[in-house]
Amino acid sequence: METNIEQCPLCGTELSKIKFREIQSKLREEDQRKATEIAQVEAVTRQRLEQQFKLDLEKQLQATAKKAKEEAEQQVKKVAAERDQANKKLKDAQDREAEIRKQSQRELEKAKLAAEKKANEEAEAKIKKVATERDQIAKKLKDSQEREAENLKQAQYEAEKQRQKELADQRQVLEKDKTLALLKQQSASARDREALIKKMQLLENQLKKKTPNELGDGAEIDLFEALRESFSGDKITRIPKGQMGADIVHEVLYKGETCGRIIVDSKNRQSWQNVFVTKLRQDQVEAGAEHAILATTVFPAGRKEMCIESGVIVMAPARVVYIVQLLRQAMVTMHVKGLSIKERTTKMSRLYKLITSESYSGKFSEANKLTQDILDLEVQEKTSHDNVWKKRGSLVKRIHNVLREAETEVAAIIEGSDDGEAPPAFRAKSTGGDGVGSKETVAWTKH
Repeated sequence: METNIEQCPLCGTELSKIKFREIQSKLREEDQRKATEIAQVEAVTRQRLEQQFKLDLEKQLQATAKKAKEEAEQQVKKVAAERDQANKKLKDAQDREAEIRKQSQRELEKAKLAAEKKANEEAEAKIKKVATERDQIAKKLKDSQEREAENLKQAQYEAEKQRQKELADQRQVLEKDKTLALLKQQSASARDREALIKKMQLLENQLKKKTPNELGDGAEIDLFEALRESFSGDKITRIPKGQMGADIVHEVLYKGETCGRIIVDSKNRQSWQNVFVTKLRQDQVEAGAEHAILATTVFPAGRKEMCIESGVIVMAPARVVYIVQLLRQAMVTMHVKGLSIKERTTKMSRLYKLITSESYSGKFSEANKLTQDILDLEVQEKTSHDNVWKKRGSLVKRIHNVLREAETEVAAIIEGSDDGEAPPAFRAKSTGGDGVGSKETVAWTKH
């Protein structure tokens, strides 16, 4: 016959099924929430480090290639000038000695050939020297890339090693903990969960009281901080409320020179309005910006995630930093190449078409899915570890109970009288125990 009483797997205390299920549910929710928060922080940190590493590496590659090219061009020009000068001197000598040219034709031809051969040899030697220097620079750059990759790999290894060490330490602590320590920890966790639940309820109540403008301010601040952190070398300005213009003005800089502007506006509304795009487009013209981005959680009918409306890029806030990185890279490249306005317009139209295509959106969605799969896998791993630790704690508790019963029987024989009656000390223990049982009851009562 089914009863409404369950026994705690750790201490054997009798609990109601409702209380037992509440405790299990709260523990699972808290563990899942903590695992999700840790995984999100790790993913964001890893992505930011990878993006910064790629950006720094690309800058170094561009600077090195440009320097090598300039040095090679200078050396070639110098060699050509020296060769031209030698040819000019030879021609002058021929003009001055026109009268005796027939007599010394063979000697002049020999001198000319020797001069040309020498000039060619010097030119080839200098070109080889420039090529050698270029190869050395390329080798140093490759070595630097390999060192950076090794450092990144080592950092990941150390992080994983530290995580495994922390897990091992936690396992050792759980193995060494006694029954009372486990109960105290569970009681403290229950109090922490109750405090967090109250805090979440308070935050939810405060959030319900906020206006759309206040909600928009929060999203705007998050975007501003994310852009400033990802592009520290650029000039990123937040326009105060009440002033004309977009929320954020991002001025792209390369070696101290301005490559263009990107304006970003944040909208956190319940429904879409075309006036969002109209106003931002006007702000773009007034600011002289190359690109305008509208970060919003709502989209026009039939659109989602990212689209182009009247020349304005409309996208979800989560994609803003990545798209700004693509636009910034294109702006810097076109600035370095010195492309005309027509050429820039053509290339940007093609870029807009690419980032809003189905194939590009599919790749972005696949990347998000893989990221979520990694997070889910880590949650499953944490849950599996928790189950093992819980079962281990239950077995440790059973071992303690068995040993305590054996010690009690031994004490009954040694301390009891010859007629088989238990001594007063033993009778007291049987009613109150050694103190652990009473404390266990008190601890579970708190739950």
